[in-house]
Amino acid sequence: MALAWPFLVLSLCLQVFHHAEGKCHNLCNGKGQCNIYSQCECIEGYQGADCSEKICPFGVAWGDMPTDEDTAHAQAECSNRGICDRTNGDCTCMEGFTGSACERLSCESDCNGAGICLSYRKFAANYLNDDSVGYVYETPWDADKVWGCVCDEGFQNYDCILRECPTGDDPLTTGQVNEKQLFKCTASGGSFVLYYRGKPSDTIAYDATEDEVEAALTYINRLTEVDVSFGTGSSVCNADDINVVTVEFTQNFGEQPPLVAYTDGLDDGAITIKTAGGTLTDDDGTTYTSVTGTKENDVCSNRGTCDTSNGSCDCFSTNNDVYESSNGYADAGNRGDCGYPSTTIGACPGEVECSLNGYCDDGDQEYRCYCADTWFSGDCSLRGCPEGRSWFSYPSEDDKAHDEMVECSNMGICDTAEGVCSCRDGFFGAACEYMICGGGTDTPCNGNGQCLSMAELAIKATSNGDAAATTYGSDPNDGGTWDAHRLFHCLCDDGYEGYDCSLRSCPTGDDPATYDDAREQQLFQCAADAGTFTATFRQQTTGAINANATKAEFVSALEELSSINKVEVRFSSGATVCYGSSDDANTVAVRFQTPTGDLPDLTFDDSGLSSGSGTPITTATDGDTLGGQTSVQGTTEDVVCSNHGLCDTATGTCTCFPGWASSNGYGGEGELGDCGWRIDIKGFITSE
Repeated sequence: MALAWPFLVLSLCLQVFHHAEGKCHNLCNGKGQCNIYSQCECIEGYQGADCSEKICPFGVAWGDMPTDEDTAHAQAECSNRGICDRTNGDCTCMEGFTGSACERLSCESDCNGAGICLSYRKFAANYLNDDSVGYVYETPWDADKVWGCVCDEGFQNYDCILRECPTGDDPLTTGQVNEKQLFKCTASGGSFVLYYRGKPSDTIAYDATEDEVEAALTYINRLTEVDVSFGTGSSVCNADDINVVTVEFTQNFGEQPPLVAYTDGLDDGAITIKTAGGTLTDDDGTTYTSVTGTKENDVCSNRGTCDTSNGSCDCFSTNNDVYESSNGYADAGNRGDCGYPSTTIGACPGEVECSLNGYCDDGDQEYRCYCADTWFSGDCSLRGCPEGRSWFSYPSEDDKAHDEMVECSNMGICDTAEGVCSCRDGFFGAACEYMICGGGTDTPCNGNGQCLSMAELAIKATSNGDAAATTYGSDPNDGGTWDAHRLFHCLCDDGYEGYDCSLRSCPTGDDPATYDDAREQQLFQCAADAGTFTATFRQQTTGAINANATKAEFVSALEELSSINKVEVRFSSGATVCYGSSDDANTVAVRFQTPTGDLPDLTFDDSGLSSGSGTPITTATDGDTLGGQTSVQGTTEDVVCSNHGLCDTATGTCTCFPGWASSNGYGGEGELGDCGWRIDIKGFITSE
């Protein structure tokens, strides 16, 4: 049988009224058009029921609720790392974030004048790694969001505030050799460039001499001195007789990355490079073998500590054992590396040998400290800090980064006295490995929500209030979800919103000025003689409902859920919600007064019912029919302040426009606080 619902007369009256009036509050403040429903349709950049609020810029969200497997970081106002000032449309960004939409990390102190601040995309595009290999970083969500400092030569740390100290060979270790790399060039003209640690040499002509090749290589500021020798002839390239070129690294100690040739300028021919024991043979049959460097390349030659404030080594002078600046070969020089023992050495460094944080190996009179875990430096006096995956370091392959383990994750400074990372704004964790939630670490989310990782947020994902759990970052090798367990974001409690849960949510409801929408109506039949069942709506479940529950009892059970405010229930037959085998079928119609809009389905657990049919409860929603009745998909609005007031996010209350007040959710006076009750129509007070 068809159901007759109240308020039809009021609705028809409102239709006539609105066609006649079409008035909007403040005439939409000149920032929109007033439609036939007395609703403002705002121009771009404005919002609110009267278009008085400015919209702030949008950017890729730092953190948000994943909507599908490995799908997150949608567009969000202020990029979910700032609060919008509705009066001027400006974002107030969380500390550590910048840009009109808070869309990127800031470089602290603009890299202190000792580096350049770049996005990951530009960092990858404009630089090479230490092996002189380049990668792109374009498709990951953070390509234009994570910015960092690329420090000038001699500077280090995430903000380039620390100086690097000279490195060198430990003067007391013996039997070690310099790195030697080989190459041959078979070109007959043109020029080429050799790259070392991602930096290019000066241009090398095909007929360059040994001295000219040396000069071109030491043009690279990372190479202080090399010794270049030709196997034959006086030109580096030879198209007829193979010339094996040996490059010995005489001041860059230890194992070196390979030289890489860029040969676009060569005429014909090619360049072949050999390292790490690889060989080349010339036309005379002479074989040359490359050599891997085995000397140390320790900070301050392992015989001093680095003063990172000025980049100078404080050389050890304990136990009358004195070290000074060397020439790289255990003699006096100007390297500044503590590699020259100016006295006869008789003990390991330290006021107490190895500072009691390691053991002394005095075999072969090396007097070298081997430090316990977490301790370092030549006298084991300094503490290392925890390592984490880097927030900003060169990609390891195309579109993959954040996988290099580094101290303080490149987002903090290590206190070497305590071994503790001091993290920059926006990051936390022992290794600064996590991006912080809004509100800080003391009161994350301002105490009004849960601070969760992206992976945890995926588990708690919802769709229209229903659980919609998904996964994010289940594949640890997926470069697109590197942030799954590292980036944290607030899941606000009910009634709170904003990236840091600092804003109060205002009531929402139907706009009664629209007259051609419908309230959600869902249908079900319960064929059972006895037992109980439960109903669930938006993840909230009723207590047990008896099969013989009356209409009033069923309504009471539903309205006890905080996710449901008010429903109307009609039975097509009988006085109980379920019907027995000898009864006429009862189609139960549940019409939602509040909440409004297109609502998720009621679901039922009928495992506690006794029924011979095997399926005690059947349902119909979104226009499907059941028992001769048709369900209705809700088309009412669910808008802030029912579209007839403005939200005060400091208090979570609606300031209603003149002529509007708090409603009951369906056109009458009530306590929802939603501005959904029209109190003055042509001088008359409306009522239900």
